[in-house]
Amino acid sequence: MIDLLKNIKYKGKKLIALIDGEHYPEVTYDALMLLKNRFIGNFSGIVFLGGLEKLITSNLSDYYSEKVHKIGDIDSDFVKALEFFNPDIVYDLSDEPVVNYVIRMKIASFCLAKECSYMGPDFLFEYEEKNITTDIPTIAVIGTGKRVGKTAVSAYISELISNENKNVCVVAIGRGGPKEPKVIHGGKVEITPKYLLDLSQRGFHASSDYIEDAFSSKITTVGCRRCGGGFGGKFFMSNIKEGMKTAESLNPDLIIVEGSGASIPAVKTDRTVCVLGAYQSWENIIGYLGIYRIMCADLIFITMCEEPMADKGKIGFLEEEIKKINPDAKIVKSIFRPKPLHDIKGRKIIVVMTARNEIASKIKNYIEQEYDCRVMKISFNLADRKKLKNELEQCRNYDSILTELKAAAVDLVTDFAFSNKKDIFYMINIPIILENKEILREELIIN
Repeated sequence: MIDLLKNIKYKGKKLIALIDGEHYPEVTYDALMLLKNRFIGNFSGIVFLGGLEKLITSNLSDYYSEKVHKIGDIDSDFVKALEFFNPDIVYDLSDEPVVNYVIRMKIASFCLAKECSYMGPDFLFEYEEKNITTDIPTIAVIGTGKRVGKTAVSAYISELISNENKNVCVVAIGRGGPKEPKVIHGGKVEITPKYLLDLSQRGFHASSDYIEDAFSSKITTVGCRRCGGGFGGKFFMSNIKEGMKTAESLNPDLIIVEGSGASIPAVKTDRTVCVLGAYQSWENIIGYLGIYRIMCADLIFITMCEEPMADKGKIGFLEEEIKKINPDAKIVKSIFRPKPLHDIKGRKIIVVMTARNEIASKIKNYIEQEYDCRVMKISFNLADRKKLKNELEQCRNYDSILTELKAAAVDLVTDFAFSNKKDIFYMINIPIILENKEILREELIIN
């Protein structure tokens, strides 16, 4: 990483160093001299993170002949230090016990949120400038992980805004998206099981997010693809830039840019909605730069806010921690419920989902009561083809399959239904807002 500091791209950039009092000051001094000599840009100052064991002077600025910003608490004070120096790169010369791996991930989040890179002896979290811009109003929908309901939330927001007589276009990025950006006019194309199966048999990913969005919300979507996802959400490869140009050519009133998993498109947007699953452990969220995603958001959309996914104590805890990280963010709480896209009244069905088994009884009761049918079985193995195929073959006394539109839903479930003379129906998961629906509407208004 020392050699990386000589990269020409850092010429003229500002770097600050993080130090602690657990290193002997002379050792830190020599390390700072080496860092200054090797860095091709400008050294701007030092942040002292704490630790007093080997500290021999309180006047660190004089000792190191540099501006030193002391912080008392990393959670509450580190961002202030970044705002004081406004660096392009933060180089970490500290170590345990002042910082551990959890704290370092927090520091990485703080740095990326303040648009600077975070570097150490053997790591680099590089800030990716959001250099894809558009004059059309835009909203980003990102997530803190996979299976938090981001696509469902994006579709819900799309429909909500479309109902306000706005022409909405969704740019969706998936790991199975098309090589060239592809447009689907959801309100004009009838997306049937046969249509999707034909796509699959021709080698296309027939349940990519842009197809699901068009299918569920009847809006115009642009499909893109990506490969790889870094800690901070950076892609290794994507065609999102071309996808945004395609969306602009459609002249929408609003573009919704939908992230993929925990990845974040490098598109500069007017609003950011971050989707977080209430079932996620806080350790998992903060351990993988979820803090960065929360700091970037104007609105936090918490999904699955019900037992057994999360009790009231867990949900309250999440709200408190989110507010500590981003006091200005608005929070919306929700649950998901399935909505069949065709009439299933009187049918005996197998339900196929990617949800968690803990909510099986709630899903069964809801579908039977709302849609006047009989649920013979619920499979939560849509992401496990072997188990799913066994369940479909072993279950008896059903006439229809109701499935979410995911990868195996087309090439396995739909194909199975056609081959075994079962009716196939698709469903979407719709968010039911528990609190702050009015805030949701307010936050989505872009002048």
